[in-house]
Amino acid sequence: MEKDTRLDMQKALDSSDSSISVQNGESDFSRFYHMNVPFQLTLEYCNGSGNEDYVNIITLSSTKAVMYQETLEQKNDSYSKNAPHLHDFFEFVIVLEGKIVQKIEGKEYFYGAGSCCLINRNLRHMEYYGSRSRVLYIGLSPDFVSELFLSAKNSFFPDEKKFCKSEIFRFITADLKTPGKRAYLDFIPAYQNHRNFMHLHDIAESMIQTLLCPEFGASYQIRGLLCSFLSYLSLPNYYHCTSIRLDTNSDFLLFSRITRLFEESDGRMTRTELEQYLNYSGDYLNRIVNKFTGMCLYDYGMTFCLKKAAQYLTKTDESVSAIATRLKFTNRTHFYALFKEKYGMTPKEYRKKTRSDSLLP
Repeated sequence: MEKDTRLDMQKALDSSDSSISVQNGESDFSRFYHMNVPFQLTLEYCNGSGNEDYVNIITLSSTKAVMYQETLEQKNDSYSKNAPHLHDFFEFVIVLEGKIVQKIEGKEYFYGAGSCCLINRNLRHMEYYGSRSRVLYIGLSPDFVSELFLSAKNSFFPDEKKFCKSEIFRFITADLKTPGKRAYLDFIPAYQNHRNFMHLHDIAESMIQTLLCPEFGASYQIRGLLCSFLSYLSLPNYYHCTSIRLDTNSDFLLFSRITRLFEESDGRMTRTELEQYLNYSGDYLNRIVNKFTGMCLYDYGMTFCLKKAAQYLTKTDESVSAIATRLKFTNRTHFYALFKEKYGMTPKEYRKKTRSDSLLP
């Protein structure tokens, strides 16, 4: 007889070992997740080989732990029925491997490995698993996150207090003071950090290990690891963070991601790199850029490249050839032509003019 994994899932969530309880579980609109601990981690992973493949789910907190399975078809059932959920805690959704679709208030967003989002207490959302994936969910209660933020304000080290100026701190603090805003934070790895997001794996493994095998000092260790996680996401060298209001068009979020990546790479990310990074086809990315700028993807990237070239000409003594090479031009004549088309003069003329202008009283 086939095993009823749905029943096992419901039993797991209803058990005293679960840190999450589901209210209105049969509802397609008002399903509500209540967290009965200060914080919890949920790790979900699957091979994504077919609807009958199992999604393995483990939920951990300082006092509770539960593990259960459901088929991929069952996991995605709420998505196919358009049955999102709300929760009474702040939740980070971190894609450690693979990719997922996150539907937030009816709008779909793709999240690839290394990307994540922070959902506040006012948004209905759900996830869809279509391939091999490993996703970590971190739930933080309002009281617990307030305690962490208070420690930042009263920290021993001045550098610690810099976190209080981060977008994460502002976003959560604003929600604590005035709940009800329909907004979330979107995080994508910085271009130079597209491999180093593995640091998230290390933090995740350390948190799970600490919760599974707590020793003296584990309470401080888990707080420290959570603070390291928040700090890592808040550093612009590692992650681009965008605050998204739900009246923002989903196309604009994708355009913002493209813009951030072009800014960081001086416009020299290739179409293929953008496809791999953002999990959309090049044709679709081209249409998004054209929608907001009237330009094709290549021309939009080139505006960032030429802007950087102008900065190098103004602020450095590098030769024009060196600047062209730095910006990945293999044909200097092509670089000259593009620059003159943009600024109406050659690079050498531009350097001479900007430097003479700077000497004027």
